[in-house]
Amino acid sequence: MDTVKTLKALANATRLEIVRMLLQKDMCIHALARHFQVSEATICVHIRLLREAGLVSGERKGYFVHYKTDREAIRNMALYFDDLCKLQRTTCRKCNCHGTGNCQCKAKGKHGNETSSEDRN
Repeated sequence: MDTVKTLKALANATRLEIVRMLLQKDMCIHALARHFQVSEATICVHIRLLREAGLVSGERKGYFVHYKTDREAIRNMALYFDDLCKLQRTTCRKCNCHGTGNCQCKAKGKHGNETSSEDRN
């Protein structure tokens, strides 16, 4: 899964709504265009981006392609965010400015093993 591509695809209100709708039932381009009151070409662009991100797939039924959301891809994104929330915070061991809202370590190159040009001289 390309997380950035997936997030970019979901960072649009119309595409996010398309994903929500396709979780509830399979729909064709024509039905989606009618719902959003936009052209089919506009919906095609949204669907293409969602497909490239691996969020949507289509299946031909007669003359139409019906699209559906890949639930596993949505679950993978949920797991990605769950893992992010499990990351533990650490503090800089070289100063006492953390928690004051005025940390200057990063700007001076003093986080972790970094050294600034002042420290080398």
